[in-house]
Parts: sequence; C-alpha cells; structure tokens
Amino acid sequence: MKKTPLAVVAIALVILVGGTYDSNAYETASISIDGMRCGGCTSKVETVLSGKAGVRTVSVDLETSLATVEYYPSKVDQAELVAAVSGAGFTAAACDLSKKKAEGASCNMKKAKTASTGASCGTKDKKTAI
Repeated sequence: MKKTPLAVVAIALVILVGGTYDSNAYETASISIDGMRCGGCTSKVETVLSGKAGVRTVSVDLETSLATVEYYPSKVDQAELVAAVSGAGFTAAACDLSKKKAEGASCNMKKAKTASTGASCGTKDKKTAI
C-alpha cells in the first residue's frame, strides 16, 4: 500500500473544513484625498478604485476626505491604489491609521500649490466681492 504524504493530507483537510489560503487574505488601506468637493467627486474616486483588479470594497467619505479600501495584496498594492486616485485628478496619499491616537496616526500629504479645483465637478474655491 502506498503512503500519502502528510502535506497532502493536511491540504485536503484544510479544503474539506473550508479553510482559506493566504492568497485570499485581504488588507485595508486608508487613502487621504485632497480636491474632492462634491458627491460627484466621491463617486469618481469610488469608480476608479473599484475598477482596479484586486479591490474588494471601497468607501469614500467626503467630509473626512478619506477613502477606505479593502484589497487583495496579491493582486494590487497600496501604491497602485494611491496612483489610481492621483490619476483621476486628485492629490492622494496613503495613511497609517492603525496607530493609536496617542502615538500620532500618520497621514502625510503634500498639498498641491495650485488652485483648489474639484477634479470631477470642476468647482473652485471662489472669493466673492462685497
């Protein structure tokens, strides 16, 4: 009788029980976005990020200017997500919000020195003459 290697038995057991491999594990990225002015802007960011292969879920908050993305690192990395948002016409930077507030969460964004313009809606911060 032929002996089955222990590794084959272990893999079969994991599959039978319903386990998953690391390739199915996902991570969460927080991306700070500058330049969003309206719901159309948030929709554009959501569409761009959702269209990337390997993205599981996307949530964009206009009030906090933050996108939260669940993604599979085996298919896409955080730098590609930031580049996609930048390519859509916004200033974007990855944030490390995993630290406690006492440690100081890191979200470094270099502000563009151009006029504040919404990439999607084309709105501008305007000064009104009195």
